[in-house]
Parts: sequence; structure tokens; C-alpha cells
Amino acid sequence: MASSWLQLKKMRRLVAFLFCCIISNAVLADCDGAGLWVFPYNQTLKQNSLIVLTGYSSSQAILDSLNDRYPIYLKSEGHKVKLNLRSKHKGMFRVTQAILEPDEKLIAGRKYLLVIENLDRYQSSFLTRWNSEQKKEEPITWLVEGGTDTEAPVLLGQPQHGCSRVNYYGCGPAVHADFKIESKDESVLLIKTEVQNLENNQSVIYYLTYIESDTIRVGHDMCSGPFEFEKGASYKVRFRLMDICGNESPDWTTWIEFRSPFDEE
Repeated sequence: MASSWLQLKKMRRLVAFLFCCIISNAVLADCDGAGLWVFPYNQTLKQNSLIVLTGYSSSQAILDSLNDRYPIYLKSEGHKVKLNLRSKHKGMFRVTQAILEPDEKLIAGRKYLLVIENLDRYQSSFLTRWNSEQKKEEPITWLVEGGTDTEAPVLLGQPQHGCSRVNYYGCGPAVHADFKIESKDESVLLIKTEVQNLENNQSVIYYLTYIESDTIRVGHDMCSGPFEFEKGASYKVRFRLMDICGNESPDWTTWIEFRSPFDEE
């Protein structure tokens, strides 16, 4: 009886071990994948709106060859508008970001489809958006509103450092430092963020978006992200506001120094 009980106990441990291996491998497979994300997420654009494209993991190569191997444009009822690369930003952890601007003003009242040529079937599947009303994926389109936005966003006071956190997951930790940035603008905002490591002076610039009405999250998730932190290191960060139409605030904020989130666990 004791022998049978011991065998059963060993089998349970083996099953638990194999289950953990399967889950870990699935998580690692997800982290080794690919992805494209398109901003803005809403379904309308101004006539002078920008488009932000983020490439994850192997999809970063697409951003490196935009308008070369991969022509990118907006298309609507015979009107084709090339998207030119305004700037590109390489994140520290498996992400690259491209800021794109239309070659000409979009036509008000038209619906435009985002097109990237020469993608394979798997890559093309990233250029879809979930329609919650119809419960299905559909191509990414925007309806263009009349008028252009030429007003620069306004910063309301200096940014404040909030909480920092490190959350451990299957592939590794998600590491973030939150900053509260109050602002005013009629269009969706992008936050130009520069982080400098004070130990080695390495500096990275990347555009972030609000996670809440006035808070941005500086760092990276489990599988990717623009900024990485080292344990024991000190950093400084500054910000500059830019709206989705490319209007920028006149100046950077002052630098804010902070410790690595690993040191605040």
C-alpha cells in the first residue's frame, strides 16, 4: 500500500512538472513571436493626423524596410496617400516604433484603409481591428473628420514620479516606473520620452501613450518594451508632448531622477 502511495505521489509530481514545462514553453513561444500595432486606436483621423506603427520581435524588420520592400499607404475610393517616415525609434527590448505622416492632406468624409504591401498571410493578420459590435476582426480603417489641428499641446505643471513596480512572469519580469503628466490638447497625445542611464550615459527616446488620463508607464512588459532597467542603477527622464497631428510643445520638461524599479521592490 505504501509503495503504491509513493508511486502515485511521484506520478502527480511528474504531471505537475510536465504541466509547468508546457505552460512555460507556451509563454516563451508567445514571446518569440511577432506583432504589429497601429495607433491611433480610435476609428477617426484629422486631415493631418499621423500614424504610429510598432513592430514587435521579428516584425521589427518590416519597419526597417517601409516604403522599400514594404510600401505603406492609405487608400480610399481611388485616392492613394503614401505614408512617409517621419522618425523611427528603436526600443531596448524587442520593439521598434515608426512615426508616419501622410504625403498629402486626407479628404474629409472619406474612409481610408491602411495598406502595407508584400506582407505574408500571417503578417497581414496583424493589420486588423476587433469590431466589438459585429464580434469579428476587420481591416484597419479610419473615417476622416473635417479640419486640421495646428495647436500645440499644453503641459499643466511639471511631471511627477509615481510608483515603480516589478512583476515576475513566465518569461521574465515586467518592470515599470509611472509618471503623472497633466496636459491639455484637442487631439490624442503622444509623450516623447527620453530615459538616460546615469551609470553609463546610455540614452533612449521613444513615444509613449497614456495608460490612464494623466499617467504614462516607463519600462517594459514581460516580452518587450522600449526601456530596460538595471538593478542598482540610477536614471533620469524627461518628456515632451506631441499630439497625433504632429504638433509639439515648445520645450522638454526638466529632468527627473529616479532609482531602478528593481531597487524599490
